[in-house]
Amino acid sequence: MPQIRILPEILSNQIAAGEVVQRPSSVVKELVENSIDANATRITIEIERGGKSLIRISDDGGGLSRDEALLSIERYATSKISNQEDLFSIATFGFRGEALPSIASISRFTLVSRTADSDIGTRIEIAGGKLVKVSDEGAPCGTLIEVKHLFYNTPARQKFLKGGDTEGGHIADAVAGLALGNPQVGFRLFINKKLVKNFPTGQDLFQRSMQVLGKDVRDKLYPLKGERDTLFVSGVCSNPLVTRSTSNRIYLFVNNRLVYDRGLVAAVFRGYQGRIMKGRFPMGVVCVRLPFDQVDVNVHPSKREIKFLLPGPVYQAVGLAVETALAHAQKDLVSYTSANTNVNIATTGKDFCLPDRFEGQQPDQVAQPALAWGAPPGSVGGVISHEIDRSSVSGPDMEPRVTEGVTTEGLVRNTRFHKGFDPSFHVLGQVMGTYI
Repeated sequence: MPQIRILPEILSNQIAAGEVVQRPSSVVKELVENSIDANATRITIEIERGGKSLIRISDDGGGLSRDEALLSIERYATSKISNQEDLFSIATFGFRGEALPSIASISRFTLVSRTADSDIGTRIEIAGGKLVKVSDEGAPCGTLIEVKHLFYNTPARQKFLKGGDTEGGHIADAVAGLALGNPQVGFRLFINKKLVKNFPTGQDLFQRSMQVLGKDVRDKLYPLKGERDTLFVSGVCSNPLVTRSTSNRIYLFVNNRLVYDRGLVAAVFRGYQGRIMKGRFPMGVVCVRLPFDQVDVNVHPSKREIKFLLPGPVYQAVGLAVETALAHAQKDLVSYTSANTNVNIATTGKDFCLPDRFEGQQPDQVAQPALAWGAPPGSVGGVISHEIDRSSVSGPDMEPRVTEGVTTEGLVRNTRFHKGFDPSFHVLGQVMGTYI
């Protein structure tokens, strides 16, 4: 029977690194969170070859003294918690004291830091977990960390990394998420010496959301807000017509921490119930703030997963906040239904009805007509028709254009029935659980 022994420190650090660091974006997340905890207002991220050859994070935060810098590379060294009560009421991003020693054990690691009350900074160099050099160095106030040749001494993990573009994309997504959760902080991301993301300081959540989510939702974002006792929900949600094929543009934050929680995602979808196409996903930013002792962020070493003490009220508040925001936006029917102004019109004789297909357009680009949210008063069976300008038809296969000046609002208000319309109709079937 093998004898029981204590693992060498370097090996235990490498095992911890496997939990904390899955890929270069994990390193970026851990180091940027440390910068935010240090009250940095500007953070610069530089990477090369997707972070496999270089990750450099610099900030203007409080910095570390020489003694603190040396302690920071020891496992379980932390300034964030000191007793059991602190562990269950965590108000900072980093608290385990695992990130720096774990990262340093699988890379060529350099830390340079200086505090405002010191004339000189401290430089620490580590290779594969072994301390190489400690020296004084002139440096601005703040901290700079370089991580070179990630996983160079653990080739079994290195081979699982993807190409530079893929890993760089994961880093860009991580930076965007961190920027959303901290809109007051400025972020710059350089990939292979090229500036690819620049988030200025002093933005609010709405401004930062528009920048992160993209220009196609710039005018289609609605603020959401909810409050219940000590629970607060804020953020933005997108028009139901602006969707994606995956849920990776739903950003969830709990006490400013970027998280993933299936219950929160489901709550967002409940807010969109009856408004969004099956198989499509909305975009948005949902921020939940509640007392720190009401949420456990110590569920997993990556700190991405969380556990609510009372999840029910949180999920209900999020779903209600999204539903309320969309209902309020829906009052402005024209802008709510005008995500794409090039809506085709299908015709029969002098009257037109809602088209049953849209050629050449993706589902998330199609504007939903006003009728989708209720027929106008006095209509029969929800079918409407309207006079159009037949002179606008330029050929037998051309779609007619609506007479100039007719708006979606006018379409609903100025409706009449086809004289030969038979109100009796039958549902023949349903396709993909969506189309009648």
